Amino acid sequence: MFAIVSYKGKQYKVQEEKEYKIDLIEQSDDKNIIFSDILLIDDGKDVKVGTPFIAGASVNGEIIKDIKDDKVTGIKFHAKKHYKRNLGHRQQYTIVAIKKINL
Repeated sequence: MFAIVSYKGKQYKVQEEKEYKIDLIEQSDDKNIIFSDILLIDDGKDVKVGTPFIAGASVNGEIIKDIKDDKVTGIKFHAKKHYKRNLGHRQQYTIVAIKKINL
């Protein structure tokens, strides 16, 4: 069984009992999270597609930890103008374990 979840403008294909790296979730004290924007659910026998979301469907997950990805660097450079700038960025992610897909 898998589901396609929409979160922060991105879509993630999730399965029960697996961990996924998604964009940073500003978390409170509660470690549980519920995704309610479900685009598609496939249970092996039947496929349900939402228009745009499936009413009453949700995915329960648990926040494991926050991580930072590897650094990505870039350079701005103009030849013969003595201009050079180094840029760096580390994207932040949250590791989420999917517990249950509810129809």
